[in-house]
Amino acid sequence: MDADMYLPCQPYWLCRSLMYTFYVVMASAVMWLVILVIREYIRIKNRAKYVQARRKLHYKERHQLKSERVIKRARRPKRRR
Repeated sequence: MDADMYLPCQPYWLCRSLMYTFYVVMASAVMWLVILVIREYIRIKNRAKYVQARRKLHYKERHQLKSERVIKRARRPKRRR
């Protein structure tokens, strides 16, 4: 008993358009993945550079820098009564 593993697509124009669509989707997915990997690599590299620069500072200098970067919270507007 012969089993056909590959069944050809009958309307050739339909199969061709589906294959082109598949190629475009796969190419865009690969490009998106490459861009994502590059962005993460740059983020990790910048973070490592920041951490290494902080390690060179003395403990007191590190904490002085941290206290200068405190973000002040905005005050809530008062409610009318």
